Amino acid sequence: MPTSTFFRLPQEKRERLMSACWTEITRVRFAEMSVNRIISEAQISRGSFYQYFVDKEDMIRYLLNDMQEYFVQLLRGILTATGGDLFAIPVNAFEQFMDQGSTNPMLRQFIRVLQLNPGWDTQTFMTAQPGLLPDPLWELVDPAVMKEPDREYAEHVFHLLCAVLAYAVVGTLQDPKGWKRQCEILKTRVAMIKYGCAAQGNGMDKKEMNP
Repeated sequence: MPTSTFFRLPQEKRERLMSACWTEITRVRFAEMSVNRIISEAQISRGSFYQYFVDKEDMIRYLLNDMQEYFVQLLRGILTATGGDLFAIPVNAFEQFMDQGSTNPMLRQFIRVLQLNPGWDTQTFMTAQPGLLPDPLWELVDPAVMKEPDREYAEHVFHLLCAVLAYAVVGTLQDPKGWKRQCEILKTRVAMIKYGCAAQGNGMDKKEMNP
């Protein structure tokens, strides 16, 4: 996170610095981001940059945190609209991605980051701990939609749902014209997670899930 000095900056200077940071993160891969380019565009000294951020990685984490906050709010909206249905998240989020991806600034930035960083572990994007369901989402989930109405079970479900959503998004970035097919694949995979894949009577019991 930025230092307290960053938050005491005049608004115009802080916005200028953040604009330069966003330009850089949507220009090159994480590993190729340059503090020199950022400070040149923001018109600040190198010393000033390190008064605001510990290092380049600290700055990247701050930008990704902004994206994360945006997506938490997007998913909260989906849960609110669907009465807390956790299984409704992937398809609804994917459809919003397609509808607003070219017009919504944050979605545009997220899409560009994905394009620049193939292989980025998007499953850890929503939270620092893989598979953890953020509190702002859990508080809106209707536990009755799941086989086991507890948070640990919901976290397993959320982890799987994020995985199939990420696959659909990445697949669409690779082949934008194939987005409808990716949406159908996504719906199939969500149904498989929701209803299970084993033949009737062959499903895992709770003991098998938690050896």
